[in-house]
Amino acid sequence: MAAVSTLTAYPIFRLTLALATGIFLSERLFSGYLSVSFLWGCLLAGAALAAGVFFIGKYRFRFFFGGIISLCFIILGMLLSTLRVEQVRYDWLEEECVYTAIVEDIPQPKKKTLQAKVRVMARQDTLQNCWIPVDRSVLLYWMPDSLQDTPAIGDRICFQACIRRPASAALLTGFDYGRYLEVQGVSGTAVAFRGDWKLLKREAELTFRQRALLLRESIVQKYSEWGLTGEVLAVVSALTVGDKSDLTPELKATYSAAGVSHILALSGLHIGILAMILGGILYPLRYLRGGKTGIALVIVSLLWGFAFMTGLSPSVVRAVTMFSLYIIASLFVEDRFSGGHALVLAAFLMLLYQPLYLFDVSFQLSFIAVLSIILFYPIFSSKSVRNKPLKYVWNTMAVSLAAQLGTLPLILYYFGAFPTYFLLSNLVVTPLAVCILGTALLALCLDISAGVGVSSLIVACLKGGVIALNETMAWVQGLSSSQFTSIYYSETQVVLSFLLIAFFYSCYRKWTFRRLLPFLIVLNVWLGTFLSDKLFPEQHYLCVARSSVYIKYGRELTLLDNSSGIYQVGSLSVGLIDDGRWREKQSAFPLELDYIYVCRGFKGSLSDLTSVFSPRQILFDSSLNVRYKERLKDECRERGLSYAEVAEEGMLIALES
Repeated sequence: MAAVSTLTAYPIFRLTLALATGIFLSERLFSGYLSVSFLWGCLLAGAALAAGVFFIGKYRFRFFFGGIISLCFIILGMLLSTLRVEQVRYDWLEEECVYTAIVEDIPQPKKKTLQAKVRVMARQDTLQNCWIPVDRSVLLYWMPDSLQDTPAIGDRICFQACIRRPASAALLTGFDYGRYLEVQGVSGTAVAFRGDWKLLKREAELTFRQRALLLRESIVQKYSEWGLTGEVLAVVSALTVGDKSDLTPELKATYSAAGVSHILALSGLHIGILAMILGGILYPLRYLRGGKTGIALVIVSLLWGFAFMTGLSPSVVRAVTMFSLYIIASLFVEDRFSGGHALVLAAFLMLLYQPLYLFDVSFQLSFIAVLSIILFYPIFSSKSVRNKPLKYVWNTMAVSLAAQLGTLPLILYYFGAFPTYFLLSNLVVTPLAVCILGTALLALCLDISAGVGVSSLIVACLKGGVIALNETMAWVQGLSSSQFTSIYYSETQVVLSFLLIAFFYSCYRKWTFRRLLPFLIVLNVWLGTFLSDKLFPEQHYLCVARSSVYIKYGRELTLLDNSSGIYQVGSLSVGLIDDGRWREKQSAFPLELDYIYVCRGFKGSLSDLTSVFSPRQILFDSSLNVRYKERLKDECRERGLSYAEVAEEGMLIALES
């Protein structure tokens, strides 16, 4: 507790806070407004001023010096964020072009296509008959071609397609898909149809990460060879090597409703379990001279080996980095160094490496969960319980409760759902996860290293553990009110919630009126936001997007669907036209509509529609062919009809209260 209480005094904590502030400001307030050269100038000027204050004023101006250093790291965060965005974004041409690319990931089968992240190296300039360097990553979907081999990771391909930055789905779901891909380093998406792509070269020189992905793929193949199939294979692959490609939406929903979806995404929990298993195996070495150091180095090495085995996914690298820093630093500064310091140092290093991690949901949840456990687990755990089984149950619940307390505001903000029985689920998940992970790693060691194969008994134990886990989670999901949904927090409520948690912890450490007063003030403001939501409810909207019509209230989205495609919502009426059913039809009394929403699938002219409908405005979906859309616009202008284009992310039309 003493080490935790000094966390804010730890220099890296303040620098990390300043760095994160700069990254946040760069993306939210100054995106596209500040140049790299300007930020470099500000950073150098700040560094020079800090050096002058340090050498001239020395200890007398320490607060001024600290403020300048913090400002420098804010500028550094803005600079790193701007540089990273420039490395990802690219002004793609609106028309189709020919590109050369290298496949960066293992292709994943989709409904009718294959999908993989590819590194676009160059595009063809037909006017100047040359290749222009691009060097950006895109998410490519391509139709399989029986005349060519399927591209694999590391292969060089050539394709013709129109690359676009993916549209945001924020209007529909509140999730900005384009922003999500940008954080992952993806600049755009494209679809290459059969005949529009060609395999140029098989397996070019593989990168370190690509070799790790191939190893992960071979391990999943091993699981299949053992006879694991279906949901058992999906859970084992996700829990041990982070391959979630076989997880079905139903299985994900089951684990989410039970409050243990984190078990399907490799993170700090899995690394902690592995470190615990390794520590127990290597514990006898502590009695040897230098045994403690040897154990630490072996554990760190094996953790990074595990990270390589899982394809070096960002979540695993993040967790292994934090554990490595904690284990190594504990050898030198055991009395002063704490898990909180290791956590902050890991966050600092990862934000320096990839500043956009700050906006990654898994990054936020991971660090908040660990920090919350460090702060609140000592409060919730009990040292007075002597019965070991009861103590295990209590402490497991304490870990779950501490993690849930810290992450709840973010969970409600991003997902709007709260699992009711998360404490019950975690009592089962933790021991089963230890058994499944330990058994799978033991089986892999026997199969790969020793070459003696895997006995049917070990495979049966592995299957039994996963089946027990799946059935237990399904049982929890089936309980009454297993999950509360549609409880969305606003950004203001998230900030206020974290302030409440911080002030609550401060009051617990030392109960004084000066600490209680800000807690009560924030609590009243927080409660006031919910009262405001009741007094001033959000506007209802009619949403047209992606060839569909919805009603949107807050983040709740309701799809409208009927056989006619004509919808009456309040005082507004809209007709969805996505086929040829209204062609060559006439009516003596055309139906009056506020909007006609013309989508891909309609092949007629406006005269086919105006002979049946009397619209106030025509809406053209982004799925329409560009030339066909322009012809329809010309008809609108000739007839004096108002029209508008619906962007790919959709259009909102306010409904009367």
